[in-house]
Amino acid sequence: MSAEIFLIAPTDQPIEQLVAALNVTLDRDEVAALLLPRGNLAENAYKELAKRIVPLAQAKGAAVLIEGEPGLVRLVGADGLHVPGGIKAVEEAIAALKPRMIVGAGDIHSRDDAMLKGEAGVDYILFGPLSGSISAPEREMAQWWAETMEIPSVLSDPEAGPASYDAGDCEFIGLPLTVAEPTK
Repeated sequence: MSAEIFLIAPTDQPIEQLVAALNVTLDRDEVAALLLPRGNLAENAYKELAKRIVPLAQAKGAAVLIEGEPGLVRLVGADGLHVPGGIKAVEEAIAALKPRMIVGAGDIHSRDDAMLKGEAGVDYILFGPLSGSISAPEREMAQWWAETMEIPSVLSDPEAGPASYDAGDCEFIGLPLTVAEPTK
């Protein structure tokens, strides 16, 4: 089985650089989904970013997931919501968005945490960080989930390159959208 690409946008890039990098990546690679993390952006700045990125990625065949409130998903036309919070936030998102939109969960700390969020009805579980290094226990938990559960798993490995990533049995591999430095 070959894992599909679950692209993770950086949170600290100017929008024009992000758009340029996204265009290059989406033209070159088959991307199943794009996660647009909020990072430290203020609400209005994130909303404007999402309004710009969502239609661009969707036009090239990628589902777009944002972070934030369920109402923001509808406002910016995203395909769904990635919930990095606890089970209560996951349940609220599911109640507000399912079955028409995607709801995924991240910030998984244990098998029990993953199972609670999975049983709540999410569409995917993301294992690993959105930036930095994935730990061996996170990788092992993702593999266990992929082998045991039916809900798709995303193995987020931000430091992996296209030639070095290994998603194991996971359905998706979370890779960073690499933004090149502008040429002068």
